[in-house]
Amino acid sequence: MTLFDTHVVVDWSARSRPSPARRTKDAIFFAVVQDGVAEYPTYCRTRHEARSLLRDLVISETSAGRRALIGFDFPFGYPAGVAERITGQPSALSLLEWFEDQVEDDEGNRSNRYVVAERINRLYDGIGPFWGRPASWNHPDIPTRAKARHGGDHPPERRLADNRAKGAKTVWQLAYAGSVGSQVVVGLPTLMALRNDPDLSGAVAIWPFDTGLDRGDAPCILAEIYPSLLQKQAHASKGDDVLDAAQVLCSARAFAELDRTGSLAPLFAGAPDLTDEDRATIIREEAWILGLGHETALIDACSRSLAA
Repeated sequence: MTLFDTHVVVDWSARSRPSPARRTKDAIFFAVVQDGVAEYPTYCRTRHEARSLLRDLVISETSAGRRALIGFDFPFGYPAGVAERITGQPSALSLLEWFEDQVEDDEGNRSNRYVVAERINRLYDGIGPFWGRPASWNHPDIPTRAKARHGGDHPPERRLADNRAKGAKTVWQLAYAGSVGSQVVVGLPTLMALRNDPDLSGAVAIWPFDTGLDRGDAPCILAEIYPSLLQKQAHASKGDDVLDAAQVLCSARAFAELDRTGSLAPLFAGAPDLTDEDRATIIREEAWILGLGHETALIDACSRSLAA
């Protein structure tokens, strides 16, 4: 028996305006595999549209008594110590609630993410830890480059997962090539909006903060994923489509294939060599990337799904 009936992977975006009508890179895509059948990836021009569609999907699945796994491609947490510095509590869920309260993000993709990042930077000595902004943008508490940062009490640069995932960017980089920092700021409120939606009546849990390093038993599990773990497979399979779309489809199909063969559960335990201290930090504050530490199984599953 599979753990989930539906497997979804979302490529998030921090664009400041709606994406073009034509499918393009650096926009929001999500792929859905239902009962092992993959759908053509959905393209969303705004975060508001994506959140609405995903909410509808979760309501539909859970109302039908089905389980759904939804993976988002941005970090779910910050390095150890950040949550307590910002909220007074060493808890990722407290930090996510703080972001939900602080972030403003309208239907046209206009957000106050740099204002929020400045508020965090002011909690630390000197300049930083957030960096990366267009030089013309008037946010003096955020330096344009990482080397301009200074201060004696800055938090760690990377999480445990970031140190292991090849090519992973730091959560503190808000702009420029490959950056993920802005996606985190505007993405965390979506996790909490789904988790706390009154129409979902507690049906949504965030892995591993709500579940521990376990698959959990909520009808819908939200998990951090990293499509670059399957980057080669996505490049080989994309055809004429946008690479971002191919990446979410490859990842969704890989998770569905692992589930079909009864091999998905071990991924929720994290990497096999994590220490007890690592696990405690991950559950309490930092989160983990689903599939990190199980790359061979993930790649093999993706290859089987593409060959089917």
